[in-house]
Amino acid sequence: MPETDLCQYWPRWFREILDFQALCQTEGEELRLMAAFLERVRANLFVQTMDEGTAAVWEAILHITPNPVTEPLSFRRDRVLNRLSMHPPFTLTFLYQRLDALFGPGNWEVEVDYPNYTLYIEAAVEDQQYFAEMSVTMDLIKPCHIVYISRPRVAGCLLLSEEVVKYHARYNYILGQWALGRQPFAEQGESEVVKMASQPSILQPLLDQAAGFVAEDIQSVRINGSIRITALSRSTVGNVASVGYRVLREQTEEVTRIELLDKAGTALTTSAVSVPVTEEAVAFRHAFVVKEGS
Repeated sequence: MPETDLCQYWPRWFREILDFQALCQTEGEELRLMAAFLERVRANLFVQTMDEGTAAVWEAILHITPNPVTEPLSFRRDRVLNRLSMHPPFTLTFLYQRLDALFGPGNWEVEVDYPNYTLYIEAAVEDQQYFAEMSVTMDLIKPCHIVYISRPRVAGCLLLSEEVVKYHARYNYILGQWALGRQPFAEQGESEVVKMASQPSILQPLLDQAAGFVAEDIQSVRINGSIRITALSRSTVGNVASVGYRVLREQTEEVTRIELLDKAGTALTTSAVSVPVTEEAVAFRHAFVVKEGS
């Protein structure tokens, strides 16, 4: 912020005049407004920090129709930046960079089925706006003979920890002198933690077995509170359990809530999502990572 107290630069006898004091305040306020304006101009030079007005200008240039009611400014900035980066050649490396920018590193997976000319992209479904932008991106960069299929993923993590506690027992009687009903034979005394939960101790076999139990415990899926799906595919790779299924377009036009149920119909997980079912079917996958933590 620039210096806005101009009175300190004036001769002392001017500072005592009310008219000059008011003039200093007015000029100082004008300098503060100018500094804020210059800062806004500097921020608007970059897509990552531009304001809503500049974002609207770029959206008009790129022929984007925004929805300010449902789309936050952060998403609109990311969308403009994504469209500005669309310059050939388009390669898998370029696609990976775009996925990192939209979903974040490690939050997506790409599978290329070369014999069938199909490209699968699996990513988290927390924000459907980024999924829609991914579809637009694929329409712009993929070859016409390649089929793009989106696989929404719901990720979860289960933390296991182990704590070892030693208890001290106090005996109220000695052998042969126990008065029945007066006092308990022994009482539990103070406890002492000999191994804290934050200290690693769980081995990989237990994590793998816990992941297998998670996959087998899920017996059905409930979509939007009423649609029941029992045709599930399960797999366990190490400490990662996966459950997959398909939602048909004839069942619903949009998936807004997903619940995983056990054999008794008790909900084990619930996820609020926003996935439109625009194709004949949409394949979902839930991934659960079991690891040690507290």
